[in-house]
Amino acid sequence: MTIGDPKEGGDEAPEEPQEGAPEDELPASPGLARAIGRSVSEQHLRTVLESLVFASDHPITVAELAKITRAEARDVRKLLNELKAEYQPRGIHLDEVAGAWLFRSSAGNAPFVRELLQAKPVRLSRAQVETLAIVAYRQPITRPEIDEVRGVDTGSALKVLLERDLVRTIGRREEPGRPLLYGTTKFFLEFFGLRSLRDLPMLREYTELSEESQASLTARLSEVGLAAEGPAAPEEPPAAPTDEKPSADEPTE
Repeated sequence: MTIGDPKEGGDEAPEEPQEGAPEDELPASPGLARAIGRSVSEQHLRTVLESLVFASDHPITVAELAKITRAEARDVRKLLNELKAEYQPRGIHLDEVAGAWLFRSSAGNAPFVRELLQAKPVRLSRAQVETLAIVAYRQPITRPEIDEVRGVDTGSALKVLLERDLVRTIGRREEPGRPLLYGTTKFFLEFFGLRSLRDLPMLREYTELSEESQASLTARLSEVGLAAEGPAAPEEPPAAPTDEKPSADEPTE
């Protein structure tokens, strides 16, 4: 009696694996098996994840992908990291940003992509770049503390960063006057391609940056399209009073 033929008594012998079947097959969940009619190999799951990240209209998390595919989160993350390595030398990258995954064009090809889309790079003054770096490294931080580090008034620079959703208010410090506290936003992480603030260089304070490190930071900002314009200069004097609404960092109570 050959394997696979019915045994005596009506029982069936276990099926022998089909020749050429994938060796890296993962256990299929009932839900996904019903959806596609068979068990899911690791290679198939890899292509499913690739399709889902591509089709998603927002950066998608491992938890979302695991829920859709009914796969284990650890398997999803493993395959995403493998795909990320495969895409690294290409013009399209798969990246984890702010805890979610997305496809985007290579930063090195940004000038060509901008020409296609007729998009202008986001530009900040050097004062705004320096203010952003201070907030990123020392958050939560108050406006007076930012001014102290830079040595000049940072009100207008901070207002621009708030308007561009790179910086946000995250509360108030419990001290006389209860000054506002500032920190970076999720968009800040997405814009600079950071998974979390832990991916920033290991510097506890912006004041620890050497001139070389400051130049390196500015270069990094420029690489992702956030160019600093011109040499460092004192902050512009405040404009004459107008009927415009108050500055974003001084909300009306």
